[in-house]
Amino acid sequence: MTDHTNEERELLSRIAWAYHANGMTQAEVADWLGVSRARIVRLLQVCRDQGYVQIIVNTDRAVCHEMERQLETVFGLRRAIVIPAPANPKHLNYNLGQAASHYLSTALRDGNSLGLGWGTTVAAAASSAPADSADGLTVVSMYGGLPYSIIVNPYEIVTTFSRRLKASQTYYIAAPMFAPSPESCRLLKSQELFRSVYARAIQVDIALVGLGELAVNATNIVLGAITRLEFKSLVDAGAVGEVFGAFVDAEGKPVTHPKNECFMGPTLDEVRTIPLRIAAAGGPSKTAIIRAALLGGFADVLVTDETTAGTLLAAETGGEI
Repeated sequence: MTDHTNEERELLSRIAWAYHANGMTQAEVADWLGVSRARIVRLLQVCRDQGYVQIIVNTDRAVCHEMERQLETVFGLRRAIVIPAPANPKHLNYNLGQAASHYLSTALRDGNSLGLGWGTTVAAAASSAPADSADGLTVVSMYGGLPYSIIVNPYEIVTTFSRRLKASQTYYIAAPMFAPSPESCRLLKSQELFRSVYARAIQVDIALVGLGELAVNATNIVLGAITRLEFKSLVDAGAVGEVFGAFVDAEGKPVTHPKNECFMGPTLDEVRTIPLRIAAAGGPSKTAIIRAALLGGFADVLVTDETTAGTLLAAETGGEI
């Protein structure tokens, strides 16, 4: 390292700390120290060259970035966001929700309408939604509700998002998530109270949803959205999970089952018209439904974890990740 006076070393340290640690811009550092921006640019290079700053690439995150590019290429995604696998698997949904919320904050524009799904990951996104994303937002539920109040209930998720985003308008689907029968579903959908919100749900600018796996301990079964008997018959029909309220097979095609005629929300054909669709999901139990959603073309953006991303890529590339 070149010899510097104490004053010069102090100046270099101040510049390095202000720019790299405090996040100040070069112009802000120049104003703060009363020197030209050109001098700050030169001194920042001195800081790097002489060891005042050491840039370390986190190899785990670098691997995640590479997986993001591969997922985008393999599945034709507009954007993939891959987070490192947490040390404690119990933190996965929360971490995914935070990542989804951060991406959403960069995508929202003034006057946008946001459609929301449900589940633990979307609930986690709601709890961390930033208040300064955009102005004049409208928040719309894309799912009917559950009969009791819990944080993963679509009603609670929409309320939390609306409050944190300071939304101008909020709309709920005043109906159960699934009607008791195809006939009652059609009857409910014919009512004006439902039709008005339904029309808003299919015209949102951005949709954020989770993806529901089919497993005995899955949220949709534990909370009663589907019964255990329905779970078994859906599996027998070839379903691997649920996306936008529809139960689909491994290739992302809706299975033939009465439950698919009972969902109180937009159809898969209608959600395809939404300009930006974000799916957030991860973990071993979600791999099949994530792959199905991607193959079916139901997501433009995927937020997942590195382990799940690796499994998805290995299945599509013959193990070469």
